[in-house]
Amino acid sequence: MSEYDNIATTDDVLKLAAQRTGLTETESDSWREGLALILDDLNNSPAFTPFGRERVLDDAANALGRRLQIHAYTQAHPEVLEAPVQRPLIVLGMPRTGTTVISYLLDQDPARRSLLHWQCVDPIPPASTETLRTDPRCVGLLEEQRKILAMVKKANVALPHWEDADGPTEDMFIHNQDFKGLSWDSFLSTSRYYQWLFEEADMTSTYEYQKRYLQVLQSPSPKAPAAWSLKMPSHSVHIETLLKVFPDARLVWAHRDPYKATGSLANLWKLPKGMVLHPDAIDLQAMGRDAMAQMQYHVERPLRARDRIGDERFFHMYYHEMMRDPMDVMRRLYEWADEPLTAETEARMQDWLAAHPQDRFALNTYSLDQYGLSVQQLEPIFAEYLDTFDIELEGTP
Repeated sequence: MSEYDNIATTDDVLKLAAQRTGLTETESDSWREGLALILDDLNNSPAFTPFGRERVLDDAANALGRRLQIHAYTQAHPEVLEAPVQRPLIVLGMPRTGTTVISYLLDQDPARRSLLHWQCVDPIPPASTETLRTDPRCVGLLEEQRKILAMVKKANVALPHWEDADGPTEDMFIHNQDFKGLSWDSFLSTSRYYQWLFEEADMTSTYEYQKRYLQVLQSPSPKAPAAWSLKMPSHSVHIETLLKVFPDARLVWAHRDPYKATGSLANLWKLPKGMVLHPDAIDLQAMGRDAMAQMQYHVERPLRARDRIGDERFFHMYYHEMMRDPMDVMRRLYEWADEPLTAETEARMQDWLAAHPQDRFALNTYSLDQYGLSVQQLEPIFAEYLDTFDIELEGTP
C-alpha cells in the first residue's frame, strides 16, 4: 500500500510533510486554499495515472515540508526577518520570452545574487555566500542532473526548459510553497487552478512568504546582503501586489513575438502532463486554449499596471535584441539600473554565452496549429501589446 493512497485533504498532506521533516507548524494557513484545489483535481479526475497522482502528492508534501522548515528557522532565528531585501531586480513578462537567459547573465555578476535551483529543493540550513555552489546539497543535485542529461543527450530528446542545480531558478518555486504558483497548473487536468490563481487568489501572503524565504537565504552573509536578481514571468500578472511587498523593486519586462511564445508555452506542458496523465487524457486543443487564456493575462495585466505606475518602472528587454547582441542589452540594463557593469562581469557573461548555445539540446519544434491555434485567432488578444511595443515577429509559428 502506498503512503499516498489515503491522502485526500490538506491535513493529510500536512501530516505527511510533518512525518518527513519532524515539524508541524506553519506561520499561517494561506497555503490551504490552493492545495485544496489541487487535491480536488487529483481526487476527482480520472485523468491521472496512479504514478501521476503519487508524483503530484509527493511534490505537494515536499513543498509543504520546505515551508515547515522555513518557519522553524525563522522561529529559531527571528532576527533574520529584520534584514531588508533591497532593490531587487525582477524579470517578468510572458512565459517563454528569454527570461532564463537574462537571469543566467545577471548571475555572472559577483556583486549580485540569484535564487539558485537547489535552494528551492533543500533550503535549510541556508548556505553561506561563499559556499552557494560548493554546498554538498548543491553538488549532490548536480551529480544527479549530470546522469539525467547524459540520458537526454543519448536519446536526443528536446528539453523545452532546463535549469542547472547551481543556476538561477524562478520565484515560482517559492510561490508553490504557498500553493499559488503556476508550476502546479502544468500537472493538472483542468483549467480551474490557474483561473483561481489569476482571478481569485490573494497573492499578498505569497509575496510575503517569498520575502521571508529570501531573508532566510541571505541571513548567513556577514555583511549587507547583495541585491537579488530574481525572475518569474507570471510576476507580470501580480505587479502591484509584488510592489507592495518589494516597493523598491526594479522591473525588467521581457518581450517576444507573442504568437511564438504562445506556441512555446503550450508545447512546454506536454512533458509534465505526459508524466502524470493517461495518454488519452492529454488534450492538445485544450492546452492551446489554456495557453491563449494565460497569455492574455500576461499581456493585459502588466499593460494596465503600466498605465497606473508609469513606464519608468520598467526596463524593456526584447527577445530579438537579446538573441542578436545580448551584451548590448546587458550594458543598457545596467545603465538603466544605475549599477556598474565591470569588465570582469562582462567577461564572465561572454564565457557563459559561449558555453551555453541555443542548440545545446535537441531542436525543440512546435507549431500553433498543433494546439488548435492560429495567428488570426490570437490577433485580437495581442493587438494592443504589439501596438505598444516594438516587437519583432519571428515568422509563421
